[in-house]
Amino acid sequence: MNYNKKIIVANTGDDSIAFIDNWMDGEIEILKIKNSESFNSKHIRAKFNSCHIGPYDLATDGKKYLYCSNVYDNSIIKIELDTRKVIDIVPVGKFPSCLRYYKNNIYIANSDSNSLSIVEEDSFSLVENIPVGEKPVDIQIDEKNNKIYVANGNGFSIDVIDLTGSKKNIKLMDNPVKMIIDDDVMYILSNVNNGMLHRSNIYMMDLEAYTVKSMDNLKGIYNDMIKINGAKVIFISNMDNGYLYRMDVKKRNLLSKTYLGGMPNKLEWDGDNLLFISNVFSNSINVFDIKLNKAIDRITVGKEPNGILVIDWYYIIPN
Repeated sequence: MNYNKKIIVANTGDDSIAFIDNWMDGEIEILKIKNSESFNSKHIRAKFNSCHIGPYDLATDGKKYLYCSNVYDNSIIKIELDTRKVIDIVPVGKFPSCLRYYKNNIYIANSDSNSLSIVEEDSFSLVENIPVGEKPVDIQIDEKNNKIYVANGNGFSIDVIDLTGSKKNIKLMDNPVKMIIDDDVMYILSNVNNGMLHRSNIYMMDLEAYTVKSMDNLKGIYNDMIKINGAKVIFISNMDNGYLYRMDVKKRNLLSKTYLGGMPNKLEWDGDNLLFISNVFSNSINVFDIKLNKAIDRITVGKEPNGILVIDWYYIIPN
């Protein structure tokens, strides 16, 4: 059986990217980023600053290019999706843990230098570094209002950057780790882990007034969250206990939990009926069927998988 979408996974532990062409039939290509055959130019290798680069998060322009942040090399690479070759590299801030593509720019949260880098797509050059709060870990883009939101994972705050020029800092009671924009509301997953308390909160923030109210107080430390479009359901992963949680955000009810084992981390929805979850401990991707409400498969990828993308290959434009 064929699956018409492709899954791409950044494997931090072995400096590779997995291209899963058909997970049902086990069609996987592993791109070792620093191998000479992975470059379209012999000069690219010399631009890496470290022997271990740590591919971590992924983004695409939706047409022909893939972008990958390297947390140990402090860089972003540009990969041609059609040929799957590295065609360029640009240095950014320290530990670039999250990146998003928007209007011909790549936005990068640099967790260890407390900044947001902006890389222009065509020239693939760094055009700006914007100071933000402590340890930025997530970026969400409000396309409706042309704003960038940055979650400061050790700064008890979210920075709001209006692309017309203004900037605002919103204080929170906990440290945000993940944000979801849903029309005029933002859902915020935050953590408290101070040696005595190990809990997480889900907040809801009005994107016009920036008023924040707490929705749920959860035991344990949760690391990623995703909302299914058109539904009231969110899924949350927990690396501490290996569970995937399903919640009704309107009724504030825990609907179910599914044990995946290992350390489930990043979540990605295929826009239909499947969730793909990177599992750092088992070096695999868990496949979760939303309708069946159960894990249906596990795909072995590279070492320490983190960022995931699910893309429709039909829209990729070859050179």
